[in-house]
Amino acid sequence: MNERKCEGHDGKISRMSAEAVIPQKQSFRKRINASREVGHACGHSHSQLLIDYVWEQRAKSVACYISFGDEPSTNIFLRHCQYEERIDLYVPRVQGEDLEWVLFSEDQARHPLGMNEPNGEAVPLTEVDLMVIPALAADRQGHRLGRGRGFYDRALKQIFAKKVIVLVHDDEFLDEIPFEAHDVSVQVVCTCSEIVTV
Repeated sequence: MNERKCEGHDGKISRMSAEAVIPQKQSFRKRINASREVGHACGHSHSQLLIDYVWEQRAKSVACYISFGDEPSTNIFLRHCQYEERIDLYVPRVQGEDLEWVLFSEDQARHPLGMNEPNGEAVPLTEVDLMVIPALAADRQGHRLGRGRGFYDRALKQIFAKKVIVLVHDDEFLDEIPFEAHDVSVQVVCTCSEIVTV
């Protein structure tokens, strides 16, 4: 039987079966969503950190989500990449059970799930220098906890990114979170206050 290490209700790490990971994930999501309802005062700090990072990495192609609601904001970062002539910027759109990618523009429509999505023709994206993805939490081993639909796990298996960076709030960067075999890890975590290579 497959086993994963997960944090128990007492905060200690224990060995759990793969089947037991799912309720653990649900418990984490419930707790983090409740925290996000209270709100975070980080403003555009993620975008400022990302702007510096993309310059340091000399990235010429970037795939990045359009933030909405309680997600760490990517708005300023997207505008920066849009007006940086050397950067090709792609943003996602839900197509069935997967994401497709479109060159970023102001021509967008609201998806029933609440986020803005780009209009325009999809691009067959297979490789980028940097992919920026959302999460509810991440840990110091590079595991991320998404909202449970698996869009980005599937996308990361289809697109090669030299660096994958996940955005979370400071209190969502944890020592360890529950994960399953199909969850794709990341190399970099960006919080409200720092960028950490894991």
